[in-house]
Amino acid sequence: MNVEGTIIPITYRPIVLFSIGIFGWAMNLLILSKCSIDPVSLLQLHQTDKHIPLYKPIFILSGALALIVIINLCIYWFYHNTLAIIPYISAFALLLWPGKSLQRRERIRFTRMLKRVFSINIYAPVFFSDIILADMLTSFSNVFGDLFIASCVMFAGHDSSYFMDNTHNLYYRDYMIPFLISLPYLIRLKQCIAEYIESKEKRHLFNALKYTSSIPVVIFSAVQRKAAIYIAESGKVPQHWYLKEDTIFRFWMLFVLINSMYSFWWDISMDWNLLSITFDTSQTDENPHHKTIQLPPQKHTTPIIHFRRQLYFSQPIWYIIAIFFDFLLRITWSLKLSSHIYIRKLDGSIFLMELLEVFRRWIWVIFRMENEWVKKVYTSLPSGSFDNLRMNLLDRKPSSSSGLLSPIEEEDP
Repeated sequence: MNVEGTIIPITYRPIVLFSIGIFGWAMNLLILSKCSIDPVSLLQLHQTDKHIPLYKPIFILSGALALIVIINLCIYWFYHNTLAIIPYISAFALLLWPGKSLQRRERIRFTRMLKRVFSINIYAPVFFSDIILADMLTSFSNVFGDLFIASCVMFAGHDSSYFMDNTHNLYYRDYMIPFLISLPYLIRLKQCIAEYIESKEKRHLFNALKYTSSIPVVIFSAVQRKAAIYIAESGKVPQHWYLKEDTIFRFWMLFVLINSMYSFWWDISMDWNLLSITFDTSQTDENPHHKTIQLPPQKHTTPIIHFRRQLYFSQPIWYIIAIFFDFLLRITWSLKLSSHIYIRKLDGSIFLMELLEVFRRWIWVIFRMENEWVKKVYTSLPSGSFDNLRMNLLDRKPSSSSGLLSPIEEEDP
């Protein structure tokens, strides 16, 4: 089996990125704990032994998975022989191991979170930990597409170009790859609808619109890939498409721009609550000695940008850096949602873009959790015309008069 002569071939790329993502989540928990932010309370988790930090068992599990992956990669690098399916089987065995060893509590907690996340029940409660997990899965959306190609390569015995560079819809490729790339966004869309049903707050509908905006990007990208294959073979796209290649590209770029800008604005304004934009409409003269003349109301269109006053981290430069990287990587990741970017000569850059998106998600998680912690520590936040749209974990129904969120019910393993 030819798995393509790259440093990290397509068959290993998904499991490598998944293992890096798990390690990154452990690093998130470590950084938050060192900054005196309690992720256990924010994620509504039970912790039987408070002397063991939440990140420790996750580091152990990520280390075990990384060791398996590295050993298999070394065999591939030095002997050019591989059984790429072994790391995937090992990962499932590690997750579903029935014994009480190997951090059983964390593994069971994760499987239960996956069941809730992939449930289609829109009337089930949505926990903050499930939202964090689902948002993290959106950063692995293209990795799910890679996983489909890797499965075809491993089980059918051909390289990826055999499945991607012909007009035949092998293994329902034209449907499976866009669906798998869209799946994490559909999960978050379902969660937003469930939250709206529970709270009737419009901000969840605006959030749902953000995830919906990614679907046209994926669809037009898949159409572009198919068009490129037709052009390579026959020199033109089929006549029954009614769209030329340049028209498809323009639509794709339009939806990429909309999705990138909307997602970036939501990150910094809603998820991180760092910026808000208001419009000053007051023109009243507060001097009581002046005679008041009623004039028609006038609206000023000059926007006023407000930066959140209560910052938990002492150095504001970290927030500026986070905003910059989020903007930059949001654009590149929207481009990477393109399922038509499966060209062998770009394999290295594709892996780099996927890795950068995992890095962006690490940053996002830190400031998302920081925002929720600030809401618990401080009693007031900047007010503005968009306050009714802001994400607020503490808006959820309290379990007692104290107003604290109740932990997720977990059975002892």
